Amino acid sequence: MKPKAVLAYCREKGIKAVDLRFVDVDGQWRHVTFPLSALMESSFEEGFGHEVLLDPQSDHPPSHAILLPHSEANYLDPFTSQPTLALLTTVQDALMRDENVLDARCVARRAMQYLSSTSVGDGVLVRSSCPFRLSPLRKPVEEIVPDRSTYLACGPSDRDFIFRCQIADLASDSGLQVNRHLNGFGNSSEIHLKPAGLVESSDDVMMLRYLVGQHAWRTDQNVSAENLWLNTQWSILRAGEPIFAGAVHRGLSEVGVHAMAGILRHADAIAAIATAHRQTQPEYSWLRICSSTSVESVVRAAVASHNPRFRTVEFRGAPADCNPYLVGSAVLMAMLDGIQNKVSPGNALSITIEGAADSIPWRIGQTNNNEFSPKALQSQLDSDREFLTRGEVFGDELIDVLCSRFD
Repeated sequence: MKPKAVLAYCREKGIKAVDLRFVDVDGQWRHVTFPLSALMESSFEEGFGHEVLLDPQSDHPPSHAILLPHSEANYLDPFTSQPTLALLTTVQDALMRDENVLDARCVARRAMQYLSSTSVGDGVLVRSSCPFRLSPLRKPVEEIVPDRSTYLACGPSDRDFIFRCQIADLASDSGLQVNRHLNGFGNSSEIHLKPAGLVESSDDVMMLRYLVGQHAWRTDQNVSAENLWLNTQWSILRAGEPIFAGAVHRGLSEVGVHAMAGILRHADAIAAIATAHRQTQPEYSWLRICSSTSVESVVRAAVASHNPRFRTVEFRGAPADCNPYLVGSAVLMAMLDGIQNKVSPGNALSITIEGAADSIPWRIGQTNNNEFSPKALQSQLDSDREFLTRGEVFGDELIDVLCSRFD
């Protein structure tokens, strides 16, 4: 949507306010709201001046910045009494207009630019599923038991079905496209979004989290993503055609296998980025394997459609409340490294479910005594940053900030 179209849409819908939203390092939306009269066509070039804080865990005070709205990234907020348009922004330096090094959305945009600069592809499709769990307000969230019997349960066993239907309706009202929703393991809920590009998919994840959180609060419920994991399915495109389809491994091409191997190669660094926002890091029970027979694989071949063209690489190695822009960018950079260097997954493809527990060397965050350690993740991110900094996608300052969260 062009800036003129956004203004026309605001007139058509009777929009009264514009909510400028940007994401901090921890993957949380921050926002400031203006009356519609403040939004002009020139605003999409000049931006809005305001103080921001992109690292909420730092001791630094907010700094002056420019919030630059992007006309194509907008949603209608379904909760406000007066019609409000949420416009997603990137954060720029107030004087030089350089992109802020901690702006995660800018990182995702640079990752896409880096992809286009390679001979690998010129686009991606990402389908994200966002799991969550509900409990009555003022009561503790129940511990999630990995009960497979609840998966795809129907009727009274699917206790949050009505809530998910309401979220799907709210999503439709806001302009967000839901692909499907279902009852997951341990009576968690999953909402899958329509496939989109890396930046757009991350935008949609943020909006979906907002809808779930706001609606849960309105209906006197707690919402939690504790011990739940973000699931993304990836296709890299070249001239609009997916390049992962083939006959090398479960419908994947050699390029697809190299992409999986790249994720395995950098799994610890990705896990560090995915958990840096947490005060206490979750222990990864996932093994660093590609077993296509196990849902507990960090990465595996996935069937997105009966059409063989749409075999995808599935990544399941990030907590559900992670920063989707940073994690998605890291996954893309890892896949590109695997493809460009023709990395092999070695014996990972041959590990079975039965043999997975004995494959200790494949564990994420493993120390010398085979125990999980967040410090091991920090060390891996610090020493394995080269693949992230290619094309200046991740800056060293951002990686240092992420590493400091483990101190």
